[in-house]
Amino acid sequence: MKTLSKLIGLFTVVVTVVALAPAAEAASFTFNFCPGDGSCPANLTEARLTFTEILATSDANDYILDLQIVGGPGDPTFIDQVSFSINVADNVTGTGGYEVKPWLLSAPGGVANWTVLYDNVNNGSGCSSDTHNGKEVCAQSGVALNAGMGVLTDGTNLWEFSVDLADDVGALGAGSLVKLRAGLLNLDGSNGGVLSPDATGLVSCTENCEPQSCRENCDPQTVPEPASLALFGSGLLLATRGHNRRRNR
Repeated sequence: MKTLSKLIGLFTVVVTVVALAPAAEAASFTFNFCPGDGSCPANLTEARLTFTEILATSDANDYILDLQIVGGPGDPTFIDQVSFSINVADNVTGTGGYEVKPWLLSAPGGVANWTVLYDNVNNGSGCSSDTHNGKEVCAQSGVALNAGMGVLTDGTNLWEFSVDLADDVGALGAGSLVKLRAGLLNLDGSNGGVLSPDATGLVSCTENCEPQSCRENCDPQTVPEPASLALFGSGLLLATRGHNRRRNR
């Protein structure tokens, strides 16, 4: 019983040290284009890009991108297509662009109802093929969403992309220029215009989600630092060895 008590005590100490160790914070960068930009329809209250770095893999330059559009009733009624572009990345898979084409992790109406292409959003023309136009990554809605019209503008719509930039592309940070586009349709199916603000620099979101413009989307992710994990593993190994020695006496 004494041996077991000591083992439990040592395990508790190791766990406590890990819990108290500082955690690595995933950097998050965001910008909200609406309202304010001249291309924002009156019924769009938010059009935001938020990039959060992924710390769980050894591959650098990986991000989760949240493209969020919030709107109200009225025309334009539908969002038929959305896109983003990162100025430092060419829209090709390979050197100077992306390691792989960005893909959807989630989307309004389900990922299966959207197709991701290297194409640009145009008035009256959907994204249709990998043209590499405009350095844009476009998500085009399918025919199953409101008879091919897309998703309703009235509400909160969130597209979540996995973005893996090539190793030779500069890491994203505060000031990195990005663009957001959205192809819009009116209730009768007519062209509702294109949300097309100019490229704008991202704003850094700190642990406390400052500045104010970050707070709606800033959700810092934390994971144990490698040093903490190593300490935890060493503690368990030490405890196990001590226990085994006592058993073998």
